[in-house]
Amino acid sequence: MVSAEARHLAISALLAITVPAAASSADELRGLWVVRTALVSPESVDRVVDDAAAGGFNALFVQVRGRGDAFYSSKLVPRSILLERQPRDFDPLARLIHRARARCLQVHAWVNVLLVGHFGQPVPRGHVLERHPDWIMVPRSVAREAFNASPQRVLQLVRRAGRQDGDVEGYYLSPSVPAAVDHLEEVVRELVQSYRIDGLHLDFIRYPGPSWDHSRAALVAFRRIHQSPALLGGPDRDLFGWDEYRRRTLTALASRLADAARVERPGIVLSAAVAADEAQAVNNKFQDWPGWLSSGILSALCPMTYTPDNQLFLTQVQQALARARGRQPVWAGIGAYRLDFEGIVERVVLARRAGAGGVVLFSHESLAPADWRRLRREAFRTPVTAAELRCRTADLAR
Repeated sequence: MVSAEARHLAISALLAITVPAAASSADELRGLWVVRTALVSPESVDRVVDDAAAGGFNALFVQVRGRGDAFYSSKLVPRSILLERQPRDFDPLARLIHRARARCLQVHAWVNVLLVGHFGQPVPRGHVLERHPDWIMVPRSVAREAFNASPQRVLQLVRRAGRQDGDVEGYYLSPSVPAAVDHLEEVVRELVQSYRIDGLHLDFIRYPGPSWDHSRAALVAFRRIHQSPALLGGPDRDLFGWDEYRRRTLTALASRLADAARVERPGIVLSAAVAADEAQAVNNKFQDWPGWLSSGILSALCPMTYTPDNQLFLTQVQQALARARGRQPVWAGIGAYRLDFEGIVERVVLARRAGAGGVVLFSHESLAPADWRRLRREAFRTPVTAAELRCRTADLAR
């Protein structure tokens, strides 16, 4: 058993070796995922920014769309129920951007794309599940029953099936529904137009699992493209084609959202939180992030390397870097919620040693008050990055 003191000394020695190398890369990203529950009051928003600045972070990934709702001012998406006790003029994203700018912190708007609601929980008036329940994904187990059912009955069937599948977080929109894709593009355009954000960060841009999506829209589209004589049975007759159809459909959505964001705000950084295991991502989630990198859909990749195993973490980061081939930075996702403080520092060190362009910690709520200054001292003890220097210079000029 290694003592805490010995472990601390080993980490410190490793930091002494790796920090200068990280500092030589003038734009290391030190990111923090901020879950929407930290945006429910002005005081909590301010605390997030102050904590991040104290910890030595330089980028916030802020969950402004959690479950098909808005933590910003929107004409398209209803305001989150979590904000119902706040005045209508409280805009969490606007307040956070204003405070973050004063601390020279980047702000990336974190958008959960397809996941739009928990099973059985209330949604705000005008929510997409209320207005368009026919847009949701359907699992194979209830496909036949759902095919000719009313939209409300489909919701019930999906909820029942989803609760039996422990890996499904809730209702997902189907990227095979043209109107749903139109809606998501409008959401992105409005958000990027309205706020001076540094980046758009896409999450839950994936299928829940290999048995999804047997919605009517997906089955009809697959039969049309592959000229299959069957409708409900079409996927079973061509399993390879069915998987490839879902990959291409998701890639088309990612491309469309990225293009829309770049048109509205040239130079915006497009990143995505993706399954760290490539085979799992491509074959079970139909999330072809290697293709998204090679085609330039993404400006940066954030693999969710949340494993508590050091060697697996390092391997997954290295594999993502190999896929990026130096064209885009890889920001290693660190599952702080699964680690003690020393484990977090170890992951930062390992990511640097692997050559990652930075790290993003999940999440703000997983860190204790005493952790922030320790993080600056033990993990982020690096010179000011080029981006921060430009920000501070501009601030002095004003």
